[in-house]
Amino acid sequence: MTVVFVGGVHGVGKSTCCAQVAQLTGCLHVTASEIIRRERSQAIASAGKLVSDVDGNQKLLIRGFHTVRLQTGSVPILLDGHFAMRDGLGEIQSVSVDVFRSLGIDRVVCLLDEPSAIAARIQQRDGTAPSEREIAELQDAESRHARLVAVAIAAPFMFLQGGDVEALRRYVPSCAP
Repeated sequence: MTVVFVGGVHGVGKSTCCAQVAQLTGCLHVTASEIIRRERSQAIASAGKLVSDVDGNQKLLIRGFHTVRLQTGSVPILLDGHFAMRDGLGEIQSVSVDVFRSLGIDRVVCLLDEPSAIAARIQQRDGTAPSEREIAELQDAESRHARLVAVAIAAPFMFLQGGDVEALRRYVPSCAP
């Protein structure tokens, strides 16, 4: 079974893109946040998208994802989540490389977009958005850590434009029906 981790900042289009690729290819699409929520409700702090316990959430993600893998057998999986995120204090925290190893990631994708476009999507979706500077800072941390993770776990890696469904579909050919 192939597991493709698709990361990027909130609002870059991970879930939208992955859902469309899953529909086109027959892959299973799951989000890290839904797995964490399933394992422990209220894992994400109520203040926006700040994460209150990054390390604890990653342990829940690993446990929950192994359950998903057991239940789905050999179906390829698109797992969308983050390489870095802001904690409950607003500080950027990188997700440990060991988490990605434990998840059994085979391929790594990092979606990127202009901070202004991301801010507009978040504003439309949530009614409020972080500043473009905050988005750019987090996106830089995500992209640096995505590359580091891919090298550390010896996985193929690609940056893609957020929302580019066709490029993501081409990158995950093992998901083809």
